Amino acid sequence: MPETVVSAVADIKMPVTHTIFWTGLGVGVIMLALSRWRQGFKAIPRDVMIYGAVCAFLLNVPFGINLFLASYVPPTELAIIITLSPFFNYLYALLTKTEQATSRGLLAIVFGFVSTLVLILSREGSLSGQVNWWLLASISVPLLYTAYNAYGARCAPASSDTMQIGAAESLFSALWILPLMLLFEMPGQTSQPAPWQYGILLAVTLMWVLERLAYFTLIREKGAVYTGQATYVSTPFAVIISAITFGGGTDVWLWLSLALLMVALWLNNTGRRA
Repeated sequence: MPETVVSAVADIKMPVTHTIFWTGLGVGVIMLALSRWRQGFKAIPRDVMIYGAVCAFLLNVPFGINLFLASYVPPTELAIIITLSPFFNYLYALLTKTEQATSRGLLAIVFGFVSTLVLILSREGSLSGQVNWWLLASISVPLLYTAYNAYGARCAPASSDTMQIGAAESLFSALWILPLMLLFEMPGQTSQPAPWQYGILLAVTLMWVLERLAYFTLIREKGAVYTGQATYVSTPFAVIISAITFGGGTDVWLWLSLALLMVALWLNNTGRRA
C-alpha cells in the first residue's frame, strides 16, 4: 500500500485495529464477489485458505506497525524507509541462493544503506546524540515485509486463483485482528472519525483490491525480488505526493536520501537483469 495512503488513514485518527479490520473485511468481500462473478460458486480450496491465513498474519504485523508509526514519522521519511524492502529481499535471495550476487546488486545495497543513514543522521537532534527512535523503529517494517514476500513467493499454491487468494488473505486479516479490536478498542469506546472520513477507508479498500490482484499475480509469476521492484516506480511519487499533500518534513537531506535511494534501486534492478 502506498505510504501516502497509510499516512492518510493515520491522519483520520481511527484506531489501527479498526483500520485493518474494516479494510480487510471490505477487500475480502469485494474479491470474493469478483471470484464468484467470474467462476460462479466455487469453494476456496483448503491449501489456498491456509496460504491466505499465513499471508494475512505476516502482512498484519508490518502493516499494523506501519499505521502506528505513521503518527510519529513524517510520511515523506516513512516512504523512503519502507522502500528498503527491495534490498532486504535481495539479501534474503542471496542467502537462500535464489539469486546470484552481482557487483551492481551489492553496490545497490551499499547505496541503499547510505540513503537511510543520510536520512536518519540528518533528522533534528540526531547528530547531537538525540536519536529518533521512531525513525529507527520504522526499519522493522521493510524487514517484516521481506518475510511476507518470501513466504508469498515460495509457498503459493500452484493451482491457486489470484482472486481467491486475495479474498482469503483479506478476510483472515480481519479475523486475525478482530480479537485485539474487541479487547482493546471496542467500537463505541474509541473516538470515531466524522462520517466523511470513512471515505478515506473506502478509497483505501478499492485501491487495495487492485494492489492485491497485482501483488499475487506478480509474486507467483516473478518472485519476491522482482515484485519488490514496484518501489522503483512508486518511491519518488510517494515522497513527492506526501510532501505536497501533508507538507513539512522536507529538506535538502531528504531529497539527497531519495536521490541515493533511486540510484540504489536502479543498480539493483539492472544488476539482476544482467
